Amino acid sequence: MRLARPGLRAGAVSVLVFLAAACGTSTAPSPVPSVARSSRSAQPTSAATPATTPSVASPRQETPPPYVMGGFPAFPAGSLTASSAEALQGVLDATVETGTFAGITAAVIVADRGSWAGASGSSAGGPLTLESRRPTHSSAKTIVAAQLLRLAEDGRLGLDDPASRYLPRELAFFDANGATIRQVLGMRSGIPDLNESAGFYPAEQASTTVDVFKTLSEPRVSPGDELHYASTNYVLLGAIIEHIAGRRLSDALRAGVLDRPGLEGIAYTVDDALAADGWGVETTPASWARWGYELYGGSVISEASLREMTDFRGEWYGLGTIDFSGSFGVPAVGHYGESSATTCCSVIKLAALPEEGIVISVQADTGDSISDRDYFRALDALTRALRNAART
Repeated sequence: MRLARPGLRAGAVSVLVFLAAACGTSTAPSPVPSVARSSRSAQPTSAATPATTPSVASPRQETPPPYVMGGFPAFPAGSLTASSAEALQGVLDATVETGTFAGITAAVIVADRGSWAGASGSSAGGPLTLESRRPTHSSAKTIVAAQLLRLAEDGRLGLDDPASRYLPRELAFFDANGATIRQVLGMRSGIPDLNESAGFYPAEQASTTVDVFKTLSEPRVSPGDELHYASTNYVLLGAIIEHIAGRRLSDALRAGVLDRPGLEGIAYTVDDALAADGWGVETTPASWARWGYELYGGSVISEASLREMTDFRGEWYGLGTIDFSGSFGVPAVGHYGESSATTCCSVIKLAALPEEGIVISVQADTGDSISDRDYFRALDALTRALRNAART
C-alpha cells in the first residue's frame, strides 16, 4: 500500500474505510458465514461501482445447490461453459478498454460447474497471459494464517499462548508486546509497523527478520481487542513457523498448507520469514483462485480452524482473513493486497462466496490511471462483475 494499503500496508484501521487512506470504503460487514464440514479433522485449536467499470446482470437460473464455508465439493475438473467464459473475458476486456486498469489477470471457480482463467491488457513487462505470475502482496497472509492454524490443530502451539514462547533464540529480546498468537494473527497485538506513515513492507526497510524487530519502535497500546493492521505481525508469525518447523518459511509452507494439487503457480521468490506478509510472493491467476477454493472450501484446515479464521469479532479482520460481505451483499471472505510505495503499481483481491460456491481472484495493474482510493472501488466492482458473469 502506498500508505496503509492492503498489501495491506501499515496503518490500516478499518475496512469500512479500508486501510484508512489507501483503499476504498465498504458497507458494514454482514454476519459471519457459518462454517461446516471439512476434509480435515475438526480439532479445535460497498463501495459504489465506478461508472467506468462494466457490470454483468445475473440472468434467471435454477437455484444452485446450497454450499457452506468448509463444505465445498471437490475442485471441478472441467471448464465453465463457453458462454460464461465469453462473458468473463468480456468483463476483463471492457475494464481495460475503459482505462480503469492497464492489465488484469483473473480466475473464477464455481463449485460443481468448472473454472475459468483469463487475462487482458499488459503490465510493465509486456502483455499479460494465463501464465503470468503476478504479486500476491498481502493476500498471501492467508497462507501464513492457515499454516499457524494447522500447527495449532497438530498440537504444536496454542492460539492463546504468548507468541514470544515460540520465537527463535535470535529473537529472544522481543517480547511481542505480550500478545498471544491469536492476537498477532488478528492484528490485535499492538505491535506497530516499521513505518506508520507510508506504505512499505518490512523487507524493504530491514534486511533480516532480526533487524525488523531491533528497528521496531516501542508499542503504544497493549494487546487486546483494538484492531491495528501492521505487516510486522506476519513477519513475526513467519519466524514462529520457521522455528517450529526447523526450516525456512517457504519450505515449511510447501510441506504444509501448500502441499495441495493445483498450487504449482504459487512461487516464493523470498525464502525466509520476510515473505510472511506477502513480500516476494507471486502467483498465476488459476493457482491463486485454487488456493482460495481449497482454503475456504475446507480442504486445508479443519472446520474449527475455519471458524477461528472467520471470527471477525465485530470488525473487518479475522485471523488472516477480511470480511468482504459488505461488498457483495452476501457472506464473503478473502484478502486484499497491493504494491508498496516502491513497487508500483498493482492490486489483488481473493474473494470466496461460500453460500454460492464461487471463488474469484483478480490481479490488476493500476498504473497512474486512477487514485489510490478509487482503484479499490474499481477492484471491488470488477470482482462483483466477474461474480455475476460466472453465474450466467
